Amino acid sequence: MPELPIDTVKRLYAGLSAFDIDSVLATCDPSVEIVAPKSLPWSKGEYKGLDGAAAYFASALTHLDQANFDFEELLPSGDWVTAFGWWSGRFKESGNEFNVRFVHFWHIRDEKVVRAEGISDTVPIATAGGTLVPAGN
Repeated sequence: MPELPIDTVKRLYAGLSAFDIDSVLATCDPSVEIVAPKSLPWSKGEYKGLDGAAAYFASALTHLDQANFDFEELLPSGDWVTAFGWWSGRFKESGNEFNVRFVHFWHIRDEKVVRAEGISDTVPIATAGGTLVPAGN
């Protein structure tokens, strides 16, 4: 029986939380496209193909020594899954932590992610990562 799109997304998040790049990439189609906010300390915005996905996820996990995605909802709609929840993490270098809301959109085809786009409150992440200094400091 084929895997449901929601199960593919769950596997991807499990790989991210375990810092297992190989299992994350195993959920991605060779032509995957990822769009992430450029305000994240590790993001260049758009990534294409497995090499792009590897660069994006590896860069994020290089900066962090902890990441957790706590879902409030995973909403499947055909080949799309929308994830709502809280994303927490800790930066390796500073030890600073963040906990922010996120919405991620995943397009799944043949049990693989073909497109991903994320929306998060990146100010606390950038502040924790030292790439944004809060006003007044």
